[in-house]
Amino acid sequence: MSKISGKKSFLSQKGFSILEIVVVISILFIISSFSYASFVYLNQRENLDKEALSILSFLEEARSSTLGSKNALQYGVHFEASKAVFFSGSNYNATDPANVILTLSPIIRISSINLYGGGSDVVFERLSGETFDNGSVSVSMTVSSSSRTINVQRSGLAEIN
Repeated sequence: MSKISGKKSFLSQKGFSILEIVVVISILFIISSFSYASFVYLNQRENLDKEALSILSFLEEARSSTLGSKNALQYGVHFEASKAVFFSGSNYNATDPANVILTLSPIIRISSINLYGGGSDVVFERLSGETFDNGSVSVSMTVSSSSRTINVQRSGLAEIN
């Protein structure tokens, strides 16, 4: 009998109990949950930055095309909640097949458009590249309060804040 009881005490000192394993797994789960949440938020912020840069690129392309007198036309960018549209001409025409549409990610939206005159278009003037539609456009995440503001100056230059 003493040999058997000696083996049991030797085995119980050698391994981990189920409770210890459950505690360690629980701690690892909690740590990985926080890491995953941080990763998702970081990914969403990068997506916001990418979309804001794409809109800025549209504005710069419209101004550059206007200054370069491409096809002897003016160019501009039209803003809606879920997209930005690069267009040619002095007015936005939704049915123009030459429009280039930038559809924003589902978690990104254009939350406010504050342009001079209250419109939703920025059109650049030929020869000078200036715009009478100066102001700001805010791009934000639908899942949080993070946002980026694109400021368009009277000179036609734009920047992200």
